[in-house]
Formats: sequence, C-alpha cells, structure tokens
Amino acid sequence: MEARQMAATADRVLGVLALFTGLRSRWTVEEAAEALDLTLSTAYRYFRSLAEADLLSSSIAGYYTLGPAVCVLDRAMRLNDPFIHAAMGEMEKLATAYPKTIILLTRLYKNTVMCVHREGEQLRASGYERGRPMPLHRGAASKAILANLPPRTLRSLMNSDLSDPPVDMEDLRSELRQIKAQGYSLTRGEIDTTKIGISVPVFRGDQSLEGSLSFVLDASDPCEKRLLVETLIRSRKVVEANLLISDYLAFNPGNQHAAKVFPGD
Repeated sequence: MEARQMAATADRVLGVLALFTGLRSRWTVEEAAEALDLTLSTAYRYFRSLAEADLLSSSIAGYYTLGPAVCVLDRAMRLNDPFIHAAMGEMEKLATAYPKTIILLTRLYKNTVMCVHREGEQLRASGYERGRPMPLHRGAASKAILANLPPRTLRSLMNSDLSDPPVDMEDLRSELRQIKAQGYSLTRGEIDTTKIGISVPVFRGDQSLEGSLSFVLDASDPCEKRLLVETLIRSRKVVEANLLISDYLAFNPGNQHAAKVFPGD
C-alpha cells in the first residue's frame, strides 16, 4: 500500500512539471492546484519540493517557471542519450552535404512525435524545433514511426487521438501500410505548407522501433528525392550500427576497442 501511495505521489509531482509547456510557461500554485485537482496545501508542498530541486523557479511574485535544473537535464540528455549519440555524427555529415535541408531525429512521445535532435540552420521552416511535439498523424517523421509500430501500440495511439479535424482511419492505415512496404515516408506540406518531408524508421538491435531520421526541404528544391531516400537509408544503417555498439559497450564496458568500428568515424 505504501509503495502504491509513493508512486501516486510521484505521478502527481510529475504532473506539475507537465503543466509547463510551450503554450503556457508560468503557473501559480493556486492555478496548478485547480488544474490538477489538488488541495492547495498539497500543491504548495509539491511546488516547494520542485523549487528546492531547482526544477521550478519563482521569477515574478506568485508565478513559477521551469528552473535551471531542467537545462542541466537537457544537456545530460543531449550528451548521453544513446539514440542522439548514435545519430549526431551522421546527422552533421548530412547537414554539411545537404546544407539547404534540415535533418531531424524523432521518437514517440506520449500521443505525439518529438524532435530530440536537429541539424541544419540555413533552411527557414516552422514546426520542426527540438523539443516541439509534432502531430501524430501528420508529417513524414510521424508516419515513418506509426507505420512501424506494433499493431496493438498503433491501435492504442489511434484510439486516444483527438485530432481536429478527425483523421480518416482507413485512409491513414492504407497509407501506413504503403509506407512500411516501401521503407520510407514522403509528405508534402503537412507540417509546413512550403516543405517536403522524407523520413525512414530507425530500429534497435532487436528490431523494435527506436524512432525516425528525416530530411526537411523546400518543396521547390530540385534535389532528386530518390537520392535523398537512398542517402537516408544509408545513414539509418550507420545509426543502427552505432546503437548496436552502444548496447554492446553498455553490457561489456571493458571491451572499449569495439568503439573503433563505428561506421563513418
């Protein structure tokens, strides 16, 4: 019973952090208590604990924002996340070879798809920022992920999707089957109306899905799309090999010479 209560308390504390989004960055304790259906005393206790850990800061009297510890955690993720670490070098090479594109690394996040790393700064585009949730059913990155999810996971996500306007599920399933069969997703104007997205899935060593690797480019770009697909597939293989090595080193820390076989290094 005590363990369940502790878990429930932890969930509610994390629920406080989840209130702070790109749409709303400041909350009072009273507003959070109402939003989360907490007593005021409980909400104050949660805010105090989070503030003591520097996960929240009080900038304006009575209002809280995310604190500096979030920056520390973000840096730790960028440095140590196996997926980002496995893909970063290859993404930098793609950005150099194709400077008029954006390269995205994405993974599933709750009922959205999240960009966890981005390379390429020359192309102006909206909706592709790191840490910004993308629509579950729109865009090449999202569809490359959805097309390769286990059927039960996909059904659960689709049942919880509250898109406006609603998605035609039969059309989406048909599109996802085609994407899985061809091995990549190509969309036009689904996130930014002037852009094309091209994406391939990235798998772990056990063939479970890790996320997706994507190009974003102007719809008017004359670059041959088939060439970009082939380039992404080659890069995906490098990332997957790096993930395999990362997993191996995690379980065999004394065998550091394995890192020398990282493709592309």
